[in-house]
Amino acid sequence: MKLSRTSEVTTRRPCWSCGAPVESLYACDRCAVLQRFPETIDYFTLFGIGPRLKIDLARLEATFYELSRKFHPDFYQKKSSEEQAISLENSALVNKAYRTLRDPIQRTEYLIGRVDGGSAVSTEAPADLFDEILELQELLEGVKEAPGDSAQRGGLVDALEREQARFGQIQSEGERALEKLATEWDRLQEESKEEEITQAQRRLLSEMKQILSRRAYLERVLNDIQTGIEKLEKGN
Repeated sequence: MKLSRTSEVTTRRPCWSCGAPVESLYACDRCAVLQRFPETIDYFTLFGIGPRLKIDLARLEATFYELSRKFHPDFYQKKSSEEQAISLENSALVNKAYRTLRDPIQRTEYLIGRVDGGSAVSTEAPADLFDEILELQELLEGVKEAPGDSAQRGGLVDALEREQARFGQIQSEGERALEKLATEWDRLQEESKEEEITQAQRRLLSEMKQILSRRAYLERVLNDIQTGIEKLEKGN
């Protein structure tokens, strides 16, 4: 999968209204009629930035408001039904792209998906946490039995809170590692003269994919722990 290294991409396509070649992302150069975004456009290009993982959020927000005004359906109420439909489609894509790019995790997942295709996240449990997960499962089984003795319940809560802190620490370490990989990706992206993604970048994406999969699994683990704590504290 090729990603544009800058915001300068080929968007040439025929105008749906007059048939003239369209270079702009937004409107026909001849008849000025609103155009759909090219089907192959990626979110980075839509917002005028290269495929980077560290981005200027203030600039992203400013571009979002600019694009939102440009395609807001209220401005096309007196236009043709086709332009009204296009404004809705373009607005929806702008909103979706903004929600994705403003979140660092979603941004990384999106980049990996664009390069490799498919989902960036696996649902498998991390093999290196097998023993810790077994211990946690035993604790959670104890929660299901819901002991009536308050001291026992308190002991289970304490144990779960320790597990919560332990898995939370593992999660934080993964996020710091992901941050370093993102910085390295951007450095390679800046230095590379190749149009295609390099092998070094693919290696980084593979490592990021592993961390994201681990993170997704740990999110479920932490949610299960919190649910168990709340159940014990409620006494039912």
